[in-house]
Amino acid sequence: MDKNINYFHFLILIHLLAVGAKEIPIEITSGQLSKIINRSQQTTAKVLIELEESNLIERIKNNKKFKVKVTLEGYEIIKELQETIKISLDNSKMKMAIFKGKIVSGMGEGSYYMSLNGYRKQFKEKLGYEPFPGTLNLKLEDKIYMDKKREITNYPSIYIHGFKDENRTFGWVKCYPAILTPEIEKYKRNIKNIDKKIKENKEIKLDSAILLLERTHHDNSLMEIISPHCIKETANLKNGDVVTIELKELKGR
Repeated sequence: MDKNINYFHFLILIHLLAVGAKEIPIEITSGQLSKIINRSQQTTAKVLIELEESNLIERIKNNKKFKVKVTLEGYEIIKELQETIKISLDNSKMKMAIFKGKIVSGMGEGSYYMSLNGYRKQFKEKLGYEPFPGTLNLKLEDKIYMDKKREITNYPSIYIHGFKDENRTFGWVKCYPAILTPEIEKYKRNIKNIDKKIKENKEIKLDSAILLLERTHHDNSLMEIISPHCIKETANLKNGDVVTIELKELKGR
């Protein structure tokens, strides 16, 4: 695309193609096109002249009016633009986030909140499982993972509504489905409660979800994780062990 083409040239070419001016000349005035590019009729007439001089359109006089046809070269330029836009959009798709952190003790609040019926019913319905009572607390020690946690709201999530009981109001929770993996080389000893196939592969991948809470005392260095499993027992992990957790792609979102 080596021609000197600006935004208004593109708009007019795209509109002309949309109304069929690639196959046959279309009768259209600069006044009509001025509404498409939101510029004066004089400016639009100048743009049409520039397109014609660049061999991107043909203008055929019909009595006192003109018919306009997009040339093959004009069509190819819009096709090239379409391909460039597609590549840009594909490259801009959100990449799945990976976090690494160290297991630490929590304040014991997780088991209380996970036991509340107002949350449990929604987890079962929306995640497909009731989480093990309690959350796994992961300390993110590298800045790159803390920065990524700040951006987690840009990723698709499963929304758990807040609710009220007779005593208090409980806030919403956003769940980010993920796969948790211990550092395999270090933690493949004494694996418990894992099916035979995983044992043979000596690899543990546990379904889980990262939680983002409306109300929390934690900063971006701490991540709370739920799972249908007791993660520590299932993977024989303890405080201080390092795990990796990767967001899963939510289908249809």
